[in-house]
Amino acid sequence: MTESQELYNDIATLLSGIGLELVDLHVSRNKGSSQASAVIYRAGGTGIDECSKAHRLIQARLEVLLGNDDFQLETASPGVDRTIRSAREYAIFAGRGVRLFLEDEDTVEGVITSSDGSVVIVATADGERSVAIERIRKGKLDYSQEGR
Repeated sequence: MTESQELYNDIATLLSGIGLELVDLHVSRNKGSSQASAVIYRAGGTGIDECSKAHRLIQARLEVLLGNDDFQLETASPGVDRTIRSAREYAIFAGRGVRLFLEDEDTVEGVITSSDGSVVIVATADGERSVAIERIRKGKLDYSQEGR
């Protein structure tokens, strides 16, 4: 397991304890200082309160893990139109609207029902559709698909 995956797992476990999901974590180190950015999510909504709570927990944990308090940390929500960057994000965003652009130029729009890491189930206007993640060229959250 790489150091970045270990950091991700550690921070994700920490945040799950307060009901938050870690969507993305990037840490870069340059000449004695570090920069970190974290994208966090909560199914009921991700606002400034959630970002603040996550920021405090992540900052304290990174100080211990990196052994360096000279770093900057940015914490944000995924936004309403986030481009999905990894297969595990489909499970995190279950219940959210999505637009999938497939390799064969087809587009699937609807709400993510579930994902097991290899297949995404999307509730579309025409019923549920199962899409292999390997067929997805690009996936974006799409708020306009929710509440239909």
